[in-house]
Amino acid sequence: MERVLFRAVPARPGRGGTRARVGLACMAALGLLWLGLASRVHVNASWSDDAWGYLVLPAGEPAIGDAVLFEPPPCLDAPVPYLKTVRGLPGSVVTVAADRTVRVDGVRLGRAKARALDGRPLEAVAPGVIPAGRYYLHGPHRDSHDSRYAEIGLVPRERIVGRAVALPDLPWFGLAGPLVGPEDAGRTAEARE
Repeated sequence: MERVLFRAVPARPGRGGTRARVGLACMAALGLLWLGLASRVHVNASWSDDAWGYLVLPAGEPAIGDAVLFEPPPCLDAPVPYLKTVRGLPGSVVTVAADRTVRVDGVRLGRAKARALDGRPLEAVAPGVIPAGRYYLHGPHRDSHDSRYAEIGLVPRERIVGRAVALPDLPWFGLAGPLVGPEDAGRTAEARE
């Protein structure tokens, strides 16, 4: 007597095709999600910050302490947005001491240098109350090009791209820490001229 261990089950028509279509749709959705996220990633072009890149999220109304990306003034011809921290909101008071120390609402943020790394003269931001729709954006590095200088100034809300979240280091892809060094500062200035 013959024993049957496995019994063949006839294939149902159309079922294999449905699985393939669902799998393809899932792959397409994941690809679109990846593209969406990748389009919101900005590579850090500054050596004064520790991350290689940032994911940009919608900003809403910026708050003190938010890390944001913003478009520098067109006259600077900067190739990429700047990353800074919100340190002054509309209504905050900016003061500049004789030694060019800048404070916002009495909090010392740093000193405006007289000259940029490329040697051009820098004017300190004008003291006063931050008007509606503008923000004081600051970087902690002493060489940060931020609102302490008149050429950046108090940044209009429409130039703020979004909130920035630092991306983790991925050393196996060569993405660890800033991708440029201080030696690149001169090249950036040369490209601007």
